[in-house]
Amino acid sequence: MSSGRHLAFPFRIGSDGRSAAPADLAEHVRGELIQLLLTAPGERPFLPGFGAGLKRLVFERNDPVAAGLSKATLSRNLSRWLGHRIVVETLEVDTSQATLTVDLRYRIVATGETRGMKLQGGGR
Repeated sequence: MSSGRHLAFPFRIGSDGRSAAPADLAEHVRGELIQLLLTAPGERPFLPGFGAGLKRLVFERNDPVAAGLSKATLSRNLSRWLGHRIVVETLEVDTSQATLTVDLRYRIVATGETRGMKLQGGGR
């Protein structure tokens, strides 16, 4: 990776006894996305604004208004915290079923590679 050595997510010890590193930039960016999406704002004492709070959204209302607010919150946090790493191509938040579904398609700025991620939760 061109931007130096990064720690693997989740943190673990590699086979060489040192902290493991992600295999490539795409894996590193995916780990950063997961951390951002699943971290609740205020969870990190020295970075209280970090996090999109996706886990909290599972317990919110299940209607189009909540989906729109969730999409706006996620979009704002992706831009703020990872705007230098990724360009969001599509972000869909769906609450039409009994689950919350977030479908994200993004392009990695450094490589131009397009990736996707789908997260589901709930079961109300």
